Amino acid sequence: MTPKQIATAALTFQPYEGPPPHMELEFQLAPQLVGEEVIRWQMFKDIPKHKRRDELVRNARLWIQIAEKLDWAVITGIHWLPVDAQIETVALIREMVGDKYMLATGLTGTQGIPSSEEMNPLITRMSEDIEGLEEDLGKMCDQAASDIRELTAGGIDIVFLLTDYAFNSGPFFSPRMFRRLVTPFAKRLVETIHEGGAFAVQHTDGNLMLVMDQMLDWGLDGLHSIDPMAGMDIREIRAMAGNRLCLFGNVDCSKVQAGTFDEIEESALYCLEHGPLNGTGFFYATSNCIFEGVPLENYMWMLEVRRRWYEQRMKGKT
Repeated sequence: MTPKQIATAALTFQPYEGPPPHMELEFQLAPQLVGEEVIRWQMFKDIPKHKRRDELVRNARLWIQIAEKLDWAVITGIHWLPVDAQIETVALIREMVGDKYMLATGLTGTQGIPSSEEMNPLITRMSEDIEGLEEDLGKMCDQAASDIRELTAGGIDIVFLLTDYAFNSGPFFSPRMFRRLVTPFAKRLVETIHEGGAFAVQHTDGNLMLVMDQMLDWGLDGLHSIDPMAGMDIREIRAMAGNRLCLFGNVDCSKVQAGTFDEIEESALYCLEHGPLNGTGFFYATSNCIFEGVPLENYMWMLEVRRRWYEQRMKGKT
């Protein structure tokens, strides 16, 4: 099976051969791993138009190298590019390696935790102009839906909805307000993703337990990142979700950043044991991303733990 076929099987709770598929929502160690930096938003804006095609070709090759070296099933890094450049990159990757990998994008489209500057105005509108707020949230959702249609038509396989809804202590909105100001728009985006033939995965940090019942009704295919630093237990989420959600995570990124190999292994083995359902419905990943400052050797050890875990399981079956 190709990495994409394995990823599809995991997302649809079908059996597959091999260890759980692996991906990272964001990977910021390209210079350490492949010796070059990938293109991010500001970098792309600074590239002269006559050089952009060559840079997109280079960028596509780098992401393929990264996926090959790290045994990814999903290439995620192209979401930093504008929509048209993402679509061009999808075509380039398909030209280079065919349909080997699942290709992902990420975008926002619902109201999450506001910035410090946005906090008071948002709270004021919630009490004084909630109908106007809902209208504006609808427009934001409409724009995201338009981008989703363009991206899925352009070949994107999986859309990560990138909105943080919760602090470590719980959701920003009460369950009642979450039902009014988030859930209808999230459902609309999930429906749009599915209409385009792609998978829908929600990324959010924080403790989501007060709103998990609503999120389970959105029609999502997956949930990332099941934040252990906020008290989210992947074993508990699996029990709640059953086969309704493929789980992405949730190796503690604080351990991957600054922990010992033993601490990384402990967290990794816990999610490998409790994330899957009957050996599927699970992607191995950190509880956030591999950001700049994470020691590459720590991340590589996390991957080694997965390899050893799978080998031990295979030995136990023989």
